[in-house]
Amino acid sequence: MIELHIPEEINYECTSCGKCCGGWAVPLTPSDYERISEVNWHELNPTLNDKGLFAKLKNYQKAETPYTHKIVSQTGTCPFLSDNLCFIHSKFNSEFKPSICQLFPYCFTKTPSGVYATVSFVSMGVIYNSGKALTLQKEWLEKKWQDFNSLFPNYQPDWSKLKLTVGQEISWQEYLNIEEKIFEIINNSHISLNERLLQASHYLITQVKNQRTTSAQSSPALNSAEQNSVLNDLDKQLLIAFHKIYFPSRPHKMGHGDFSILRFFWQNLNKPSSLSFITKSIPLPTLIAMPWPDDKEMDNLLYRYVLTYIFGKKYFGAGFGQISLIAGFHHLILVYCLAKLHAKGLAILREAPQVSLIDLVYAIRELETHLGETKISSSAAAAFELLLYSPKRIKRLLRYPKN
Repeated sequence: MIELHIPEEINYECTSCGKCCGGWAVPLTPSDYERISEVNWHELNPTLNDKGLFAKLKNYQKAETPYTHKIVSQTGTCPFLSDNLCFIHSKFNSEFKPSICQLFPYCFTKTPSGVYATVSFVSMGVIYNSGKALTLQKEWLEKKWQDFNSLFPNYQPDWSKLKLTVGQEISWQEYLNIEEKIFEIINNSHISLNERLLQASHYLITQVKNQRTTSAQSSPALNSAEQNSVLNDLDKQLLIAFHKIYFPSRPHKMGHGDFSILRFFWQNLNKPSSLSFITKSIPLPTLIAMPWPDDKEMDNLLYRYVLTYIFGKKYFGAGFGQISLIAGFHHLILVYCLAKLHAKGLAILREAPQVSLIDLVYAIRELETHLGETKISSSAAAAFELLLYSPKRIKRLLRYPKN
């Protein structure tokens, strides 16, 4: 039996909002397709056209997946969604639905010390931390892990290549020891999440220098010049380029979510000065200058988002492109900053005086969707190591004015 690890402070139960059933094409395994396509859906619901409901996946779409077909949507929402409920589920049962829908929003990461269960922040139930604590749902999570394991029997992530940074390997146990300290820092609710992330970054850098800290409080204070430092040109271009990848103006097509290093550098060579939203572009200085509100609910959402990525090991190593621990953690910080910037942009688009929870919710859900689609090549991983090691850059990102 594999030990199943479940995060604390994370709750989830479906809220039947229907919002999880849009924004992507639902993939089908061969058994899913055979089971679901045999039903005369038009007879059950005249609005469903049997001939246009399903399509074969192209080779690049199904590569390295258990899927062969997809449910076709003309509106961006699953055609089987009826009154915010799954029509397939209502006519049959939950086990008749596509395999991916049965698993959603549960995520699992297999490691040398067991399986770590988390949930996707695409789900509104996860976003609002609704329902029972995951720690009270162990039996259900064990069943979902079995379902996941059946769907992906060849899922064997390689954790033997762990690096603290380039050229400095660490063992899995050494990582767990480091993670314990990271959690100690991140869970210190007496300081802002920005400061916690900054201290965790500093702690990781000290490990590279073999100058182990004994507590989060031992991190040296930054001087006033560092506290008020502004973003340099490369910092700004990184924010803009990563924003284009994780918040694309046009939705990614299925199979197009890979991190393209050529596209990334092309975007930097053009040196744009604005972040693109669906209806307009907003200058980065405008977004930076917009104050971030003191809101406990928004802070808690960001905290749970960061906490889940760390707990689920989804930010480095086999969890994300085999990049090093430091590059992975700094990328997570960059992602955190992008979520806040995008939320500010959404508030500006609706002409609101300040950012609200709903802006952050939409930003987190879109970010989670595209992060889940992202795969990075060895060349992209090298760029991550080069661009995201700098502790000074991380200080600037977390301490730029009005953040």
